[in-house]
Amino acid sequence: MTTTTAAISVTEYASRLGRAVRAVGGAVIEGEVQKPRTSGSGMLWFSLTDGDAVLSCKAFARERRRMEHAPREGDLVQVTVDRPDLWTQAGKLDLIISDVRLAGDGELLRRRRELIARLGAEGLCDESRRRPLPAFPRAVGVVAGADSDGLSDVVRALRDRWAPVHVVTCAALVQGRRAPADLLDALARLQQHPLVDVIVLARGGGSVQDLIAFDDERLCRAISACATPVVCAVGHTDNVPVSNHVTWAAATPSRSPELVVPSLAELRQGLGAVCTVLDAVSGRLAHADERLAVLGERVDCTAALSGRRGQVESELGAGRTALQRRLAEGEAGALRARAMLAMVAHRLPAGSSVRALAAELDARALALFTRRAGEIAARAGALQSTAARIAYLQGQAAADGRRVRHGVRRQLEDHRRDYRRATARILSESRAGAERGLQRAQERVERERALSSERAERRIAEARRDLRHVAEVAAARDFRRRGWLLAARTDGAPVRSVADLRPGHRVGLELHDGRALAVVDTVNPEQGSDPP
Repeated sequence: MTTTTAAISVTEYASRLGRAVRAVGGAVIEGEVQKPRTSGSGMLWFSLTDGDAVLSCKAFARERRRMEHAPREGDLVQVTVDRPDLWTQAGKLDLIISDVRLAGDGELLRRRRELIARLGAEGLCDESRRRPLPAFPRAVGVVAGADSDGLSDVVRALRDRWAPVHVVTCAALVQGRRAPADLLDALARLQQHPLVDVIVLARGGGSVQDLIAFDDERLCRAISACATPVVCAVGHTDNVPVSNHVTWAAATPSRSPELVVPSLAELRQGLGAVCTVLDAVSGRLAHADERLAVLGERVDCTAALSGRRGQVESELGAGRTALQRRLAEGEAGALRARAMLAMVAHRLPAGSSVRALAAELDARALALFTRRAGEIAARAGALQSTAARIAYLQGQAAADGRRVRHGVRRQLEDHRRDYRRATARILSESRAGAERGLQRAQERVERERALSSERAERRIAEARRDLRHVAEVAAARDFRRRGWLLAARTDGAPVRSVADLRPGHRVGLELHDGRALAVVDTVNPEQGSDPP
């Protein structure tokens, strides 16, 4: 018997569903508020979840104004449901609510705070325990959702900041119940990569429910214990997950490259500044050398002073000679005049006025001669003082020249010492960076050696286990242990049938625990077989 059901319209069936939904009636539901928003008309919308299920709730403007509590993100509340409502035009089910009461902190937020406190008490949130980020990583591992915006943002920002970066991506689930295990698997795979020096765990923002995978305790402990430093880049949200507290954290996925790779522009700017400083130091050294040479030429006036001194001494000698000559001539003239006056006075009478005039002339001539001699002596003394002053100035100039040379040389040595120190510091920093890189490479080699040894031991153990399994299977398939045996004639031919045997034949028997020799007494072939 076949029953035929007449087709009905979508509207009719939706009406039936609406009546069935309204028949459920009202209730008081407790859950966590997510994504609350208010429309332009004053209607309140939000989602209510308990971690497993999500229901959409709405309240009209008049009911919203009378509510006991205005719901916020993450609040644990009790809502009074008047009735469920099915919006048939969109096929969407909403709960019409009339009141919201605060039931305490959101359950997910409470668990997050408890986990942060527990991990902090164990020291896993201390920055001192975090592994240092490499300055120039060989490769950057990125864990993010497949084809997600977070993945593309991180890769694009890495290439923009440091073009030669090598990026190793590992797609994983970042939301849902399977996300923590998937993230752990991706983290372990990138940790074993031989080139990855830092791992970025990226995801866009979301609600507390969306980010619950990054609050998983297993994932947080694995991040803290990871041998490769990890940067957690869960951004575009005020909900900071627990994973951000146990490792380096970036505000957004696109900001994570600022922690893991250097900036090409900043490096170029730094190198330009260093080159500018080195060029300036070199220019200052060259300028100091030129200045020293010019100052040496300006200060070194010893030769000029020596020439001037020789000239003054020559003039002084010529002046002395002329003065001596004039003094001698004056003295001779005075003597002649005095002799003539004496002769005239001697011939004149004692009371003659001419005699008195001759005596007066003699006294005047003597006074004039004495005055001229004093003037000549004074001029000779002045010339001698000038020569001494020139000698003093020559010594002073020589001392000033030596002092200036010493000061310039000392300044030049200071510049050279600063240049050597700057060069030594740059070389030391470069050497320290190279040594750190070598040390990290050695650590990676040792870690890889240990991992290789562990993998080899694990493979040997697996091979032994497989071999043991094969041996057990082979032993299980050995029919001799179940009472069967192998028979062969003395000439080595195997016995496959009674047709191969004759009475009196000697037959070798092989069992699972040894061999035996038997003699065939009777051969009884089965019916239908060939006679012996």
